[in-house]
Amino acid sequence: MARPLLGELLLENNEITDDQLNKALEVQKNEGGLIGIILVNLGFISEQKLVQYLALQAERVVKSE
Repeated sequence: MARPLLGELLLENNEITDDQLNKALEVQKNEGGLIGIILVNLGFISEQKLVQYLALQAERVVKSE
């Protein structure tokens, strides 16, 4: 099973919009960096929300192994 992508988890839970994810991915493509940090820096999610969803992502990875 493929590792769940952070952006997809945030989209599934209506934490960000498609437009916000696309903007963050554009920044990532042009400047590099981690998508979660980019989303925080753009003001689309809080640091607390990022930590919450990174934990969820890790949980899903462990369950899929």
